[in-house]
Amino acid sequence: MSKVQWEISNDEVTDRDTALRRLQEGTTGHVVCARDGACLQSYKEADGVYHCEIVFKTDSCCPPVFAAPEGVTGRELEMLYDRFANGDDFSFVEKEWEPLMAVEYRHRHNVMWFIFLFIALVIAVMAAYQHGWIE
Repeated sequence: MSKVQWEISNDEVTDRDTALRRLQEGTTGHVVCARDGACLQSYKEADGVYHCEIVFKTDSCCPPVFAAPEGVTGRELEMLYDRFANGDDFSFVEKEWEPLMAVEYRHRHNVMWFIFLFIALVIAVMAAYQHGWIE
């Protein structure tokens, strides 16, 4: 099994219990568990409720990110971190969790809008020329 790295607010810690205890106490901003280039991360939303998301490792410049659809309870969060650290299959998140917009998608989306607006501008100029509004 590959090495599992635990971080709390960007500071590496040695074990899961310390990371999760500090998250539950509210003494840290977020907890990250990294393994094989992927990471499971969470932060406290309210007492006993946590926001949780996972980032998968890919060859793309913008790896896919998925967020748990609703607030995760403390016990559910512990189970997710245990499964992730043990190397369990997390492919279920692609169907059950919400995909967050990746940077790569936004770049493609912006390029498509630019092309659309450029074509619209060309059509407007051609129509103005045909009606004699510009020469």
